[in-house]
Amino acid sequence: MTSWPLYRLIVFNLLEINLSNLMVFHCWSIKDAFPLVEMLNQNGIFSQYIDLQNPDNLANVHKEYLDSDLVRLGVFLDLGCDKAELVTNQSSRARLYNQNLHWLLYDEAGNFTKLVQLFEAANLSLNADVTYVSREDEERFILHDVYNKGSHLGGKLNITVDQTLQCNRSHCQLKEYLSELHLRPRLQHRLDLSSVTFRLAALVSVLPINSSEEELLEFLNSDRDSHMDSISRIGNRLIMHTQEILGFKLHYIWCGTWSVQDAFGGAIGMLTNESAELCTTPFVPSWNRLHYVHPMTEQAQFRAVCMFRTPHNAGIKAAVFLEPFMPSVWFAFAGLLIFAGVLLWMIFHLERHWMQRCLDFIPSLLSSCLISFGAACIQGSYLMPKSAGGRLAFIAVMLTSFLMYNYYTSIVVSTLLGSPVRSNIRTIQQLADSSLDVGFDTVPFTKTYLVSSPRPDIRSLYKQKVESKRDPNSVWLSPEDGVIRVRDQPGFVYTSEASFMYHFVEKHYLPREISDLNEIILRPESAVYGMVHLNSTYRQLLTQLQVRMLETGITSKQSRFFSKTKLHTFSNSFVIQVGMEYAAPLFISLLVAYFLALLILLLEICWARYARKKFSTIIPQNQ
Repeated sequence: MTSWPLYRLIVFNLLEINLSNLMVFHCWSIKDAFPLVEMLNQNGIFSQYIDLQNPDNLANVHKEYLDSDLVRLGVFLDLGCDKAELVTNQSSRARLYNQNLHWLLYDEAGNFTKLVQLFEAANLSLNADVTYVSREDEERFILHDVYNKGSHLGGKLNITVDQTLQCNRSHCQLKEYLSELHLRPRLQHRLDLSSVTFRLAALVSVLPINSSEEELLEFLNSDRDSHMDSISRIGNRLIMHTQEILGFKLHYIWCGTWSVQDAFGGAIGMLTNESAELCTTPFVPSWNRLHYVHPMTEQAQFRAVCMFRTPHNAGIKAAVFLEPFMPSVWFAFAGLLIFAGVLLWMIFHLERHWMQRCLDFIPSLLSSCLISFGAACIQGSYLMPKSAGGRLAFIAVMLTSFLMYNYYTSIVVSTLLGSPVRSNIRTIQQLADSSLDVGFDTVPFTKTYLVSSPRPDIRSLYKQKVESKRDPNSVWLSPEDGVIRVRDQPGFVYTSEASFMYHFVEKHYLPREISDLNEIILRPESAVYGMVHLNSTYRQLLTQLQVRMLETGITSKQSRFFSKTKLHTFSNSFVIQVGMEYAAPLFISLLVAYFLALLILLLEICWARYARKKFSTIIPQNQ
C-alpha cells in the first residue's frame, strides 16, 4: 500500500524532534488511517484525527483542536484534501505558524504552485516550524523548510529544500542533505532581515514631537547632552547594534510619553497593541505590562528621587554632647567627682589639724568640689595639698579626668567634623508632613506616577505639596532650575530621575555642596528592560541578541555613557562648618549659667545687706 511509507515518515519525523502529541487533518477512510494509528501507538505518540470531509469539524479549527496547553504539538495536514485551505486560512488568522506547533504539510501531487498560493500571504512567522513534504517516488520523500520573515512587514515566502528520506513499511533513513539547514539551528539561517521593515516607537520627550524627523533623529543618534532622554537613547543605541547584525530597516513612529495608564498609551501602548515591533526606550516590568509584553534584558537603572540640602534650621542637636557616654557612665563620673571633692576637703582638714602644713586657710567643701570639677575639665587648680598622699590623690583625679576628657572630646569632634549633617526626613510620608517646599520635574512620567499611584504616601505628597498650593503649576520646574534652587535654598526639595539631575548637580555644585545632599526614593528603585510584544515572532531572536550584547559589555558601555548612577565626591572635598544646631546648646547653657550666677550673686548681696543691717541694729541695743 502506498500510504505505508508516508505513515512511517510521519512517525520518523516526530521521533526525531521528540514529539509525543499529534493532530492529523486528513480526508482518508478509517481503513486507510488505521495503520498510522497502530504505528503511533507503538511509539508512544498520542494522536487525534479530524476528517476534513466532515463540515462539522471545520467551524472553528484553531479553537477546538489547536488551542492547546501543551508546550509543543505536532500537526499533520494533507494539502490534497479539498478543505485544506480552510485549515490554513484559520491557522494564519490565529497566528498558529510559530515555534509551538510543528507543522508537517504533505501534498501527494507535489504542487508547489498550490503551496505558494496558500502561504504567500499567510501569517507565517520568523520562528515558524513548518515542513513541506513532497513525494519523489513511492518510497522517496523530499523535505522543505517553509517560513516568512514577516509578510506584513515586507517579508517574502521562503521555501528551502532540506533533505531526502527513504521510507518503507518498517523504517525510514536519511539519504542525503540537500542544503546546509542541518548545520545550524533554525534561527541562525533566518538572520538576514534585510527585506523586513520594523516599526519603531521612538520616544523623545525633550523636543517638540512635531519637529522634523531629521531633527529628532539627529538628537536621538547624537552624543551631546547625554543626560536628556538618556534611557531612550540607550535603547536606541542597542537597536542600532541589532540592526547592524540583522539588517532590517526601520520606520519611525514618534511619541513623547512613556505611557498613560501603565500598560496603555504612549510608547508602551504601541507595543501592547502591536502597532510597533520595537521601542527605543526600555520600561519597568510592572505586573500589568507583563500581560502584554516580554522583557528581554536589563538596560539601565531607574531611580526617581527627591533631592534636597539639609535645612540650616534643622533643629538643635544638643544630644551630640551627651551621646559619647551612657547615662550610667555620666552618673558614675559625677559621683566620682563628688567623692574626689569630699576627699580633697578631708585632706585639707587633716593637713591643717594633724600636720600643720596646710594653706593659710581651709577650703570649703564647695571649693574642694570645684577643684575636682576643674580637674575633670583639665583646668588644674591653684590649691594643692601639701602632703605626698594628698598630692597622689589629686594626681589620681587628674589622670582619671584626663582619660575621660580625651575619650569624650574625640567622639564629639569626630561627630561634629566627621561628616555633614543629615536631615531626619527619610520617607515620602515624612516629606509630605514636613514644611519643606517641593518641586517636580516636568517630564510626563513623573506627573503620571504622582496622579495615578495607589500608594497612600504618594497621594498624601501630591495632595499636600501640589493641590494645596495657590498656584499648583508653580511646583513644576525644569531639571536645571530645580537643581539650582536646591543649591541656593537649603530645604527646598526637587523630584526627578536621578541620573538626569546628577548631570546638573556636577555642573553647578561645589564638592562640599554635593556632600550636603539628601535623597529620598520616590518610587522603588528598579531596572528597566527592553520590551517586545509577548506574541512577537521575533521575540526569541531579539532576546538572544540582547543577551549577547549584555554578555559582551555593549549594554553596560552605553548605560555608563548616558546614565549616571552616583555622584563622585571625596571625604576631604567639603569644608567643615559647625552650624548653630550644634553651637546653640553651648551658647544657651553659657547664658543660663551666667543668669544663675548673677541670680545667686544678687541673693548673696541681698543676704549680706540684710545681715549687716540686722547686725547694726543689735549693737546699739546691747550698748
